[in-house]
Amino acid sequence: MKSYENKTGLTLVEMLIVVAIVVILTTMVIGLAGRIDNQSKEQLTKNTIGIITAALRQFRDFKYRYEAPIYAEFDFPLDCNDFLQPAIEMTMGNALGATVVISGGTPDISYSGAEVLYVFLSQLPECRKTLDRIDESLITNLGFDKQPRRITITYPSGSTKEYPLLRVIDPWGTTLKYDYYDEVFLDPRSRRTFPLITSAGPDKKFGNTDDISSRK
Repeated sequence: MKSYENKTGLTLVEMLIVVAIVVILTTMVIGLAGRIDNQSKEQLTKNTIGIITAALRQFRDFKYRYEAPIYAEFDFPLDCNDFLQPAIEMTMGNALGATVVISGGTPDISYSGAEVLYVFLSQLPECRKTLDRIDESLITNLGFDKQPRRITITYPSGSTKEYPLLRVIDPWGTTLKYDYYDEVFLDPRSRRTFPLITSAGPDKKFGNTDDISSRK
């Protein structure tokens, strides 16, 4: 009489199928989690850009007056994109009617405009209150070498104020870009009707389709 054994184990083919299914499901879950994370970051970026835009409107409505007549026609914070540090100190000093010294971490011209934007908006209490609504994780004063940067402003009266040289970054770690006018010529005729704030988006490169700006 023959006896038969029940085979309950998985064959190699069945095990490979199970592994493949697990891999596919894991990939789908990771992809979905990544999309949800990016959507959350995109919404945070849009909210942050909206806050800065609100502060810019307050700055314009206040009709901020620059000390140097050359800037009298400008309605918004000066756009100093890609300025070297000495040029930033000179430009801001002229505009504020003060001596400006920047110290600390190594500068990077790719975020010089954002630093200047934050300084000028901070000159007005209303704008400062609006900027306080930005998530703290998106505000930094670290230089290219990850060391803190500071700005010292000394007025003709002798009073001195020292602050962290802050700027706003997006959730992917790239500094938001501020565009107001043609910074090469500092020509009021080249200014925009309203400044543009732009995030480079997930790929961290400006000029691509994933950019997030105050225009969209």
